[in-house]
Amino acid sequence: MNTLRRRSFTTSLVIAILALQCLPALASGASERRHRGDDGRVVVTFTKWITAVVPPVPAEALPGRFLMAGIVGGDVAGTFAGEVIDRKVSTTGTITAQIVALDALYEVLAGDHSFTALIQGGQNNVTHKALLRGVILNGWRTGARVHVEYTVISGCAGKPAGPCFQGTITIGSDDDN
Repeated sequence: MNTLRRRSFTTSLVIAILALQCLPALASGASERRHRGDDGRVVVTFTKWITAVVPPVPAEALPGRFLMAGIVGGDVAGTFAGEVIDRKVSTTGTITAQIVALDALYEVLAGDHSFTALIQGGQNNVTHKALLRGVILNGWRTGARVHVEYTVISGCAGKPAGPCFQGTITIGSDDDN
């Protein structure tokens, strides 16, 4: 009887030690799930604004590259940095409303969840809405597809004068890639 109790105690002890060793891995998984929806997607909200035009150009010339800064929230909290690397404006009128074609780099700085995405798409200057798609090229979730939507608003409290942009960056699930 004494041997049976010792074996039972030893078995319970081994199970408890193994369970304790698994806790860090389980906690890590919980942290990752906190940044993903049930479908595996991550939604990052942002507010951004233009900080500079590089190189500075005369008002009558087409703009150079736009540099942007901002904040992010939603599933990932941190700061935003961006650059419009190509911008072409359609002529007004005959076919459609004025559309701006955009190629941009978006960088989210959020510790272990930092990433840089290359995106392209366009902005409708009549509706003040934009739709862009791309891929994460560096950092967290490298290779994941992204879908960006934003609205141009006249200004944000406490930010530089001029328009600012509020929207979302949706990072696709691993199955979307």
